[in-house]
Amino acid sequence: MAQDNYLARTVVIKECFPEVFCHREGTSVLVRSQSNAEKYRSIVEMFMREARSIAKLRHPNIVGVHRVFEDNDTAYMALDLIEGQDLRQFIKGKGQSLDPRQIREILIRLLDAVDMVHRQDLLHRDISPDNILIDKWGNPVLIDFGAAREEASRESRALSALLVVKDGYSPQEFYFAGGKQGPCSDLYALAATFYHLISGDVPANSQTRMAEVASGGVDPCEPLAGRFDEYTPEFLEAIDKAMCVLPKERLQSAQEWADMIAPRRRQTQPMALPEKKADDVLGAVLSKLVSETNEYVRNSKLEDQQSASPVQRKQADIKPVPAWVAEFNAETEEIVHKMGGPKPKSRRAPASEPQSFVHEEPHQGRRLPLMKSRPSRVDPFPVPVLPDRGFAARIWSQVDAIRATWILAVFSLSVVQTEKIIRVAETLLN
Repeated sequence: MAQDNYLARTVVIKECFPEVFCHREGTSVLVRSQSNAEKYRSIVEMFMREARSIAKLRHPNIVGVHRVFEDNDTAYMALDLIEGQDLRQFIKGKGQSLDPRQIREILIRLLDAVDMVHRQDLLHRDISPDNILIDKWGNPVLIDFGAAREEASRESRALSALLVVKDGYSPQEFYFAGGKQGPCSDLYALAATFYHLISGDVPANSQTRMAEVASGGVDPCEPLAGRFDEYTPEFLEAIDKAMCVLPKERLQSAQEWADMIAPRRRQTQPMALPEKKADDVLGAVLSKLVSETNEYVRNSKLEDQQSASPVQRKQADIKPVPAWVAEFNAETEEIVHKMGGPKPKSRRAPASEPQSFVHEEPHQGRRLPLMKSRPSRVDPFPVPVLPDRGFAARIWSQVDAIRATWILAVFSLSVVQTEKIIRVAETLLN
């Protein structure tokens, strides 16, 4: 273990130390013979390459790799410190016992983790009870990937036995140089691990099993199916199938295994968000506009109150309503009234301002009659057809998307808010 001085946390340091090729002098790792220097270097490079690949994996059941670096003529990687116990301790009875439901859940989570590893074109190569940790929350974590061991297995049977094989857990292709390793190799080791966890017995050596099967004898590894009633037949049969001696007879993917024991459980798919409609976009724009306007008005009032004298503050409270606003409100009230709304209130425009900012000719205090609404197109809010008079008439006659509901909302806003929304509407019209 080591202390990360930058993040103030404890991490685990894993060293690349293939002892067949090297030895240690002080803190340095030296090659035993110059004839093996090239082989040793290839193992160190594969260690670093595979560490970088594992670091890209983001999965709650795979140990995190934070850093990989070279020092002392070898390579190192910094890993998460997992506080908990490995499955080997549970098998020996040193930890809290696991019931069938927990064992099933642990296997399903590990299958999801192994599936991610395989989809990245990687293999673990060293799955066993001592490389599966159960943290303090009961979550299984896969640790100690067999980095650089594929390269070593190509050299000789002796090197393969020293660097790769774990009797009882390793499949038979790990025992000889050039053995074809694939996803089903990891699945064999995972199945052997759970065989030991459920039965309490270490599985027979895969080479011994291979020799018996090849000679027509009985497989010394007794199947789990039919021996443990607390587990479903499908659960035990899947483990037995993953432990077949011949690779072609095994389960070929972690997903296939998961489908056998949990057919309804699928990986989480990203949620498809519905497309926003035009009305939703307009509503969002108006909502944002109202919010910004209210904030602006509050800040403006606060600044004016702080800088103005008491007399000025009193005068500032009384603000004349512009004539065009009064005209707009009056026309809109009449439209809403025609559509079943409340009766419009009588208003008089201030004499100091013109009564229209759009008309070339003033109304002279007379309201133009409203025309009848055009036939409804299964529309709960039909748009009235108005003569080309006034700003409100322009909006109602040109924009079907602006409904009476928006106009009613405008009435609840202040004069400043109304003015700003009208400017936005003009922009949309243009």
